[in-house]
Amino acid sequence: MASRITAHAIAHILAEAGYTDATTGAAWTPGYRPVQASPRTVRIWHDGPDEQDRLDRYAETLRDAGYTVIPERTARKRPSLRITHP
Repeated sequence: MASRITAHAIAHILAEAGYTDATTGAAWTPGYRPVQASPRTVRIWHDGPDEQDRLDRYAETLRDAGYTVIPERTARKRPSLRITHP
């Protein structure tokens, strides 16, 4: 069973790796946008250019940190990452 994770914890890992959070700051900047999907799941989108390339980089960073990362691409929706912790 997956353990609980928070969007804040995921954002912290990405920030420590040097990525920009699109949800912070006074003005919009390109970057990741973490959303708590459930107590055990966080979803991440990239707001800005090079969306798929950035998602791939985020996935690599999070996998290196021990998280399970599943790329998602549903019809008529932007690509995202689903993150869980084993």
